[in-house]
Amino acid sequence: MKTRKEIEALLERYFAAETTEAEERLLREWFRDAEDIPADLRYAQTMFAGLDELAGERMPRRSARGRRNLRMGLRLSWSVAIAAAVAVGIFVGAELLRKPYCYIDGRAIYDRETALATTVYLDGLSELGEPVRMVDQLIEKH
Repeated sequence: MKTRKEIEALLERYFAAETTEAEERLLREWFRDAEDIPADLRYAQTMFAGLDELAGERMPRRSARGRRNLRMGLRLSWSVAIAAAVAVGIFVGAELLRKPYCYIDGRAIYDRETALATTVYLDGLSELGEPVRMVDQLIEKH
């Protein structure tokens, strides 16, 4: 077994990324098998134990049925996403292509009934026609 000084020197080299695979394996084994690890080196024991746990993790294997269900779920997700995009496109396109019936006070009016209900704006135009009628009557009489 290695002495404490040798382990500390290996740890320094490990953290400087200068150890070989064999030396790293030796460090892992020493921290895994040692019984009385000094308190100031327990951080390394915890670190190597965590690395060993991570190395042992594997992705769960899926059965053929699980893969088929995953593919069906992805197809359904894509179908819903495409349908939503088409619906939004139709809505936005309809709004952009819609033409106003007229403009009143700078606002676009799309409904004919609303536009015709605002004929109060045309009352001032009838007063403009009165002088023209008077001139026409004077010309006809003379």
